[in-house]
Amino acid sequence: MNQLSRSPARPEPIRLSEEPDFVIGGIEVRPSLREVRRGATKEQLEPRVMQVLVALARADGAVVSRDDLIQRCWEGRIVGEAAINRCIWKLRELSEAGGEPTFRIETIPRVGYRIAAPDDAADHGTAPATSAEIPPDQGKSHHARRVVFPALLGAVILIASTFVAYEIWGDFSPPPRVVFLRAAEQPSIAVLPFKNLSADRDAGYLAEGVQDEILTRLAKIGSLKVISRTSADQFTGRSGNIPEIAKRLGVANVLEGSVQRAGNAVRINVQLIRAASDNHLWAEDFDRKMDDVFSVESEVAGTIATILAAKVTPGEKSEIVAPPTTNPRAYDLFLHSLVFARKNDNASLQTAVQLLEDAVNEDPKFAAAWAWLARVQAYMHFGDDLATVRRSAAHAALAKALQLQPDLAEVQAAKGFYLYYGEMNYPAAERELALVHERWPNNADALEALALILRRQGKWKEGTAAFGRLVALDPLVPLHRTNLAANLIETHDFAGALRVLDDGLKIWPDNGWILAIKANVYQDMGQLDLADAVLRNVHPAPDDGNLYWAVWQQFWLRRQYEKGAAYFRGLLDQDQDASGPSAVPLRTAIGEFLRMSGDTDGARENYSRALELILPNLKKRPNDIDFQLPLPIIYAGLGDFRTAMNSSDHTIALLRSSNDALEGSGAAADRVHIMARFGDRGTAIAELARLMRLPGDLTPAIVRLDPQFDRLRGDPRFESLLKTDNGQ
Repeated sequence: MNQLSRSPARPEPIRLSEEPDFVIGGIEVRPSLREVRRGATKEQLEPRVMQVLVALARADGAVVSRDDLIQRCWEGRIVGEAAINRCIWKLRELSEAGGEPTFRIETIPRVGYRIAAPDDAADHGTAPATSAEIPPDQGKSHHARRVVFPALLGAVILIASTFVAYEIWGDFSPPPRVVFLRAAEQPSIAVLPFKNLSADRDAGYLAEGVQDEILTRLAKIGSLKVISRTSADQFTGRSGNIPEIAKRLGVANVLEGSVQRAGNAVRINVQLIRAASDNHLWAEDFDRKMDDVFSVESEVAGTIATILAAKVTPGEKSEIVAPPTTNPRAYDLFLHSLVFARKNDNASLQTAVQLLEDAVNEDPKFAAAWAWLARVQAYMHFGDDLATVRRSAAHAALAKALQLQPDLAEVQAAKGFYLYYGEMNYPAAERELALVHERWPNNADALEALALILRRQGKWKEGTAAFGRLVALDPLVPLHRTNLAANLIETHDFAGALRVLDDGLKIWPDNGWILAIKANVYQDMGQLDLADAVLRNVHPAPDDGNLYWAVWQQFWLRRQYEKGAAYFRGLLDQDQDASGPSAVPLRTAIGEFLRMSGDTDGARENYSRALELILPNLKKRPNDIDFQLPLPIIYAGLGDFRTAMNSSDHTIALLRSSNDALEGSGAAADRVHIMARFGDRGTAIAELARLMRLPGDLTPAIVRLDPQFDRLRGDPRFESLLKTDNGQ
């Protein structure tokens, strides 16, 4: 056979299809087919393992550094120690597969690796494999003996074009081809749902978990724009036009993938596609065992960062390549738990808790699993009293996560979620989640929580900016757009709110919530004809207060009281729980319309029925804001001004203590409505003037049209408020 050319300093990536065949010991190596032969036995190597073998063989006994291996075999991508170590393990296994070792790969401490020559049996400063390089089930395989290295022989082997496939899938995958983007291009990507190709449909969680973990690692790269999984998952099970999908998600690149599991063997396929041209930038198959899935997720994320020319900080690189656990069973349980942890129903969350508890029982040092356990359990405690929360498993799980890895991004995020959902300590949660967002800017969950907290605290400008970033990261979730629009409405930026809502309606033209909010904007501007046109397409259900509030206000501002009462009676008749809490706002609305139409008895009946539904619940939960909010209006409708004002003051105090500026502005508007009906005019006008200078529901147009202010009309102090320019 021809001598294998020696080029230890060659910087170019190794292209297996261009490499000549050679012999190492008794093993014939065919790089272009990724095939090795030992006598009659034939085996196919993974592309990366073959590239490492070629790189070491080319060096002809010289040391090859880890950096050189990364440049030649991974084309300079972000690669962790585990990926290199794994290739070395595989080659050592190959050497010993025939019984006696046919070559020896030596570890040169703090330098790299070399294939030892036959006369290198004596000590030349080499070292046995480190514990990090030895698979868990082979802890005594490679460092207990020294082996000889037969001379490298090389020759071109004429080979047939067909061969016997390796392992379970039976197809040949050529070495990956990579197209690198220019650094100037905007790096952005969406990771679409991975397909489950396993015969066992129950293995679908693995595809979801692998997708989730790849996305998590990419999301930690601050220079990349990574679309949230919630939006990407809109394309589950849909084979679509990649350029169109990318356009809807607002990205330049898309990652598709599939996972196929058979027993303990897993094949993961990934394809990175440039959306504008629909061309593949990179595609690769990874054939692994279940205990090595993490290395694929890490390698895929690092490869994408390199191909997209993203700037990766040392800290980000460390987080991408660091294995979360060394326990395969614990990691499998963790991947399974993520499928359920991202759902909001109680049954799914309970399942996630059980799987996470099983994961940390398998590996008590699994910090990311402890962090997710704390996060899920804190969410389930939302609204509980502080003493209960601090005695909960959520508190204990967070303490364990902080003890293990306090600097891990997932642990810091869990702390922020615990402070928000668990302790409802919004200032502390804001500080923690702001740090998480700075470090992990593509984490849409943390950004959403931060935006909501900022709004709760009345930090409207900062909250609006956060909601804007959230829409960019998670563009196919209507709730984010309605939250952004609500912030803009509160600060009376009606033009901005209409832009956001109209953008949403281009995606969801029939979304009732977006339409209702758009009608609210027109109402706040006094443009009732435009609101009428929008509301023709709004059809609320009896329990959908987000929709029927706009309908109620339109009847109210139009002073169409009898029509309003009839409309809401129709909703009440449809209500399956007409004697439950959901009937309270319907009864209250009917009472208000009947009061204004002059039907005093009918109004009193509906107010009284609403009160009867509320009071038993308030005895059980005296500070429940959902039951407190309608009380001032009900008592005012019953003519009890003093109780109405006391109830209003109590409600506002509760909202202030809970840092809820959005609901607080609505409660303050209800209070001034009651003052305008029953109280001193001067006091009511002064309070109204104060509120109109603040973010909230009261605009000059609303004050001009709202019949509840009729008692104040004609007073010069009131009339001057109608001319106030507050951003309309």
